[in-house]
Amino acid sequence: MNRVRHRMEGVTSLVDNHRHLFSNVSDIVVRVPSQRSHFHLFRAITTTTDGHRHLYFGQTGLSINGTGPFGGGPNHFHRVNVLTQITRNHRHRINGTTTTNRVIRNSRP
Repeated sequence: MNRVRHRMEGVTSLVDNHRHLFSNVSDIVVRVPSQRSHFHLFRAITTTTDGHRHLYFGQTGLSINGTGPFGGGPNHFHRVNVLTQITRNHRHRINGTTTTNRVIRNSRP
């Protein structure tokens, strides 16, 4: 089975005088037929900074620059805007866009 995935990476918002790096790959594709589009689910953990790290998860926005019945053209991408889970009484924002799509050959769901 071939799956389309996107990389998400960057730096979180500044909170309590520190930031974390994040890097993950999108997972499950959810089709939205009424919008002729789709989004992806994801789940990951930030890097450790200041002795702690944060879990983050969520869904991307709908596909941008996508063609086809579910917006899955060769150069589509997605916006990402989520908050990390609270650790040590604070959380960070993860905001940006995914890379354009990449087909992962013979991958499992």
